[in-house]
Amino acid sequence: MNLLAHLHLSDGRPAAVAAGNLLADYLRRLGADAPDGDFAAGVRLHRAIDAFADAHPVLRAARAGFAPPWRRWGGILVDVACDFFLTRAWPRYSSVPLRDYVAARLAEIQRYLQDRPTPLAPLVDRLLAEEWLLSYGSPEGLRLAFDRVARRSPAAAALRGAEREIDRHRKALQAAFDEFYPQILVRFERTLPPAAPPETQSPSAISP
Repeated sequence: MNLLAHLHLSDGRPAAVAAGNLLADYLRRLGADAPDGDFAAGVRLHRAIDAFADAHPVLRAARAGFAPPWRRWGGILVDVACDFFLTRAWPRYSSVPLRDYVAARLAEIQRYLQDRPTPLAPLVDRLLAEEWLLSYGSPEGLRLAFDRVARRSPAAAALRGAEREIDRHRKALQAAFDEFYPQILVRFERTLPPAAPPETQSPSAISP
C-alpha cells in the first residue's frame, strides 16, 4: 500500500497512530525514531497492512502480471497503482472530498509533530505543500511519484516511466484493486460509507 491508502486506513485512530502509519517507511531513510508509543503503534499498523497486502493472492497475481524487467518492481508498481485507483474512486470510500480529507488529516499530523524534534515534520510539510496525496489520480502525478522513488538509488532509477506500465495493465490492476481494497478495509476495521454517485473523472488512459 502507498501513502494515501495508509492514511485512509488510519481513519478513526489518533493523529500519532496515523502519523506512524503514514510515515513508517521514512524512519530509516531519514534516520528518525518513533517519537512515542502511539507513533510506534502506527508503525506496527503500517507493517501489518503491508504484510496483508503482500500475502494477498489478488495482489500477488497482479505483481506477477508484469513482465521482466518490471516484475522486479511489481510491489512498488502495485502500491502506486492502488493509490491511483483509490484517488479516482474516492467518493466510493469517503463522504469527505479528497482535498478536504487530506488537508485535515495532515494538519492533525503536523500539530502532533510540531513540538517533537524529528526530521519527519518537514517531510509532512512537503507532502502538504507539494500535494503528493492529491496527485496520484493523474498521469503527471503518477510520473512525479515514480520520479521521487527513482531518486532513492541508482537501481531505482529504472522506475522512471513506470506510469506507462500501469497504463498497459490498467484493466487487470483495476480489477485487482476493486476486489482487494474492500477486503483490507474490513480487515483493518473500516466499513464503506453509503454508496456515492459514480466517478465523474475522465476514464481516459494514462499517458506520459
